[in-house]
Amino acid sequence: MIKNIYNVSKTFGFKIFTILILGLLLLIPMTFINSVVRDRKNYQAEAVFSIIEPIGGAANIEGLIIAIPYMKKIISEKETTYKREYIFYMPNSYNISGDVEINLLKRGIFKVPILNSTLNIRGKFDKYNSNLYNLDENDSTILFDEAIMIFGIGNKKNLLKLPKIIVNGNEELAYYEKTIKINLNMFRNIFLFNISKEKIFNGFEFETNIDIQGGNSLIINTMAADNYFNITSKWNDPSFTGGFLPTKRDISKNGFNAEWNIASFNTSYNKYWTSEEFNEYEYGNNENQNDVIISFLLLNDNYQKILRSVKYSILFIFIPFFVLFLCEVISKKRIHPVQYILIGISNAIFYLLLLAISEHINFNISYLISAIMVILLTSAYIGCIIKSKKYILSMAIVEILIYIFLFGILQLTDYALLMGTLGLFIVIAAGMYFSRNVDWYGENDN
Repeated sequence: MIKNIYNVSKTFGFKIFTILILGLLLLIPMTFINSVVRDRKNYQAEAVFSIIEPIGGAANIEGLIIAIPYMKKIISEKETTYKREYIFYMPNSYNISGDVEINLLKRGIFKVPILNSTLNIRGKFDKYNSNLYNLDENDSTILFDEAIMIFGIGNKKNLLKLPKIIVNGNEELAYYEKTIKINLNMFRNIFLFNISKEKIFNGFEFETNIDIQGGNSLIINTMAADNYFNITSKWNDPSFTGGFLPTKRDISKNGFNAEWNIASFNTSYNKYWTSEEFNEYEYGNNENQNDVIISFLLLNDNYQKILRSVKYSILFIFIPFFVLFLCEVISKKRIHPVQYILIGISNAIFYLLLLAISEHINFNISYLISAIMVILLTSAYIGCIIKSKKYILSMAIVEILIYIFLFGILQLTDYALLMGTLGLFIVIAAGMYFSRNVDWYGENDN
């Protein structure tokens, strides 16, 4: 019986079964490697947050509007009370321009783009038109003398100093020191300025320069009938997202210049409304659709690329195993399962090498270094086992091809499925070709 077991252990079928089990066991450390990559990615996110949180996160300019209070009469059976409500209206034109300066701040091995800029904001408010509001004069008293201009910003930490708003080229609006409760969810943080009844009735132009800071992104809200934004920077890798893309852009190694022309009918805002009326955007149903977002993130998707590459780890385990098995069959040199395991582990270590090195230098260079290290190691090991240059060269060529194949998949995101499927087909075809003459049952020995 022992002899029969020994004979079975020497068969190709048993060896293939052993290789299959070893390959599946090696998928366990790949799960660990996948977890390590995700931990490093989370650590990067924490480092980025610790840098940009003290300066308010992304710089978000939410806009300017006029608010005119009115007292609404509420009659009940017991008494008559008055409730303070507001009339709101947006500017007719709204222009923002400026050059954004970017500096890199480090936290450990991670770098974060920090923006610092003086932006010029100009615009015009039309004169007040009572026909646009359905207010009953018998039930509502409009308090024009208490009208205010509201400047909204995502985080007060984004502002380096209080902006000065100049009206009609010569008059600075007084800052309103009091705290007022206003139902205006479109603004996270507000600054209030007094505006006179005369300007409300005649309309006016305004201008202000704001000194702003933030991390990663600049966000501008569309707030008028006609919105025009012109942003420039020496940063040469911008990303334009949000609800609107630039109508004109020029990106070069020296930086970028981008322009937006956005009409009010493309946004979800009403130009005029009261605090009694329901405004869909105010309740957060259409987040970012009214925003222009300019991101200055570093083009560093190393962690994402490594996570994608780990999905193909089964190829890096079984293809070298298959080549090693063919070398064993053709050379008639028995290879121990432990030697298979060492070959598999060396290919798994590639991902840790890539992760560790790519945190310090360019991803492509890191990939090349890691691949060369593993290819040299496995090829030299095969040479020590079989002691034949032919098999050393065979293993080296196969390893080079699978690393080139993986690198191509990582670069061609949109065609990854096509590339992967074709690659698998080629592997199967190659396996059929090289194993076509193998005497699996030992019939030619007789």
